[in-house]
Amino acid sequence: MARKSKTYSDLIKLAKTYGVEKNALFVQAAEQYSVQQLVIQRIKNELQKEEELMTSKEYIKGRENIYVNPLVKELPKHADSANKTLSTMLEIITKLGSPPKPTGKLEEMMKDE
Repeated sequence: MARKSKTYSDLIKLAKTYGVEKNALFVQAAEQYSVQQLVIQRIKNELQKEEELMTSKEYIKGRENIYVNPLVKELPKHADSANKTLSTMLEIITKLGSPPKPTGKLEEMMKDE
């Protein structure tokens, strides 16, 4: 599976502290982001396999047309979509969750015991 970025894992931790890690909207957005990351990783792997990103096709009368691999255009679209999903996850956390209450030094010391 694709390696998740630090930002994603930070959002998951933040969701836990805000108490929305089991919220249906958040879970759905997290699953969508995982799928998007998988697609992005597959596109990157395919592009790395290709020796050249350009390809040519020969048509009637020997004319040659040069094309760029279609995955080159798809990668930014999927990356942008993944960024929007992360933004949605952050919005869900901040709007539907409640920030953790600040703890004092005495409470922190009591937790350690």
